[in-house]
Amino acid sequence: MPMSRTPDKGNQGEYNRLLRAFDAGNKSRHDCVYHLVSKGFSYDQASNAVHVYFKGGDAYASFKLSGDERNRLLDRFDAEHKSPKDCVDHLMKYGCTYHQATSAVYQYRVDRGLIRR
Repeated sequence: MPMSRTPDKGNQGEYNRLLRAFDAGNKSRHDCVYHLVSKGFSYDQASNAVHVYFKGGDAYASFKLSGDERNRLLDRFDAEHKSPKDCVDHLMKYGCTYHQATSAVYQYRVDRGLIRR
């Protein structure tokens, strides 16, 4: 009997394609997660993919974010006094992907001594 296997990790572009075809914008997050699970992805993969999809997580950023640009955008936003979630949302308004924004905010907070590695 062949073993069923979870597809390779995939990428957000593939998840987005599957979710758009499913008309995810008009479905509940729960239905979207189970749609991806039905395609063979693990529950965790599907849940993360749906979260990013609903956060507006396109597969590719509209620009590359340098450390200097990251600092400039976050300093102007007064990020040291804002929640990480607010900072991520702020960067996404400038065209960052969800992943790019979370990474940038984490690095900014480490560089500013707000968190330790």
